[in-house]
Amino acid sequence: MKKPKAKSKPKSDLFAEAAPAADPVTPGSALRLDGGKGGPRLSAGQQRFNRLLAKIDKLEGQVTEIRALADAFRPLYQSTLEPLRGEHRALMRRMALCLDERLQRKGLSPAQKRDGLEILCDLCETLAAFGDEAMAALHDQRSERTLRQKEQEHAAMMRSMMENALGRPLDVEAQDDSLDPLEAVLRAGHEGLHEAMQADEVKREAAQARRKKKTPTPAQIKAGQEQEDADSVLRQVYRQLASALHPDRERDPAEHQRKTALMSEANAAYAKQDLMALLHLQLRIAQADAQDLLQQPEERIAAMSRLLKQQATELENELFARQHHLKDEFDLDIYQMPTAATLRRQLELQAKDLKEELAFMEADIAQVQDDAGFKRWLKAQRKMSREADYF
Repeated sequence: MKKPKAKSKPKSDLFAEAAPAADPVTPGSALRLDGGKGGPRLSAGQQRFNRLLAKIDKLEGQVTEIRALADAFRPLYQSTLEPLRGEHRALMRRMALCLDERLQRKGLSPAQKRDGLEILCDLCETLAAFGDEAMAALHDQRSERTLRQKEQEHAAMMRSMMENALGRPLDVEAQDDSLDPLEAVLRAGHEGLHEAMQADEVKREAAQARRKKKTPTPAQIKAGQEQEDADSVLRQVYRQLASALHPDRERDPAEHQRKTALMSEANAAYAKQDLMALLHLQLRIAQADAQDLLQQPEERIAAMSRLLKQQATELENELFARQHHLKDEFDLDIYQMPTAATLRRQLELQAKDLKEELAFMEADIAQVQDDAGFKRWLKAQRKMSREADYF
């Protein structure tokens, strides 16, 4: 039933159709400050503004690529692996029935019966989790503890762990009666953790309020002023766009529709504090051009750069979260970069492993149906179980 994973070099042309082709999105290039040939050299602040634009362009492209990868490979993984997993569950069911039949015959020692029964119950429990009611009934018939009892024991263990973490009892009785014991404990634990986090947030806010009453340092005053300047610039750009794009002032239906769509973009960008999108909208409606940006005072450039830096940080966090989620979803190693090549290779390896596992299970089922082979198989399973426990 268990086997070591084997890796082999996959064929390079398999699943090639899943490679996404995402168009690069570089709105920041239109906003780049450029003094032109023979023009004034850009200041340090203007150069920083350009670097931040380029960084945001790169990050947005990476986020788009990760999203496209997930969308392209998710259905391919599903259509390739799910039929194999279905075959795997069917073979598990056949094995469970073979074990049940063999365990009812004579010729086995008490230890062999115990080992065989443990494997049988494990198979039934796994299949019951997929909704196989017949296997759930077989488990309860052959096991000393029913699935319900096992769930209650697991729920009690989880409850004890959560109560230790929270430092107080969980109010499990307040949960919906239709929930199973473990789900009720998990929901009560989630609510308890949420309440604890809210209490911690109240404490933090109170501590911040106390700190604000103290005289701020020069660095804090400077940082606060810079943030106010940045927020002011964002509001000014948005208000200029809102004034130019207000659809209610348009009588022409086509222009009304166009401005409504652009105003929606502006609202979404302002809600996300996306300065680059707002500036790009200004360029699109000819409300400003790159030369206007070049002539902005250094203070305004610095304020815009502060907003761009915050946007870049948020994009970095989003990119990290999406990469982490994609690695979990497609079972990539933590060190593997999620690319079309690594996802294709991982799919090939998973499909190959499943096919090999199906072949092993077919051989196991044939061996179990022979008396001498069954005893050898039990001995091998017991040895692998001990090795797994050791490691």
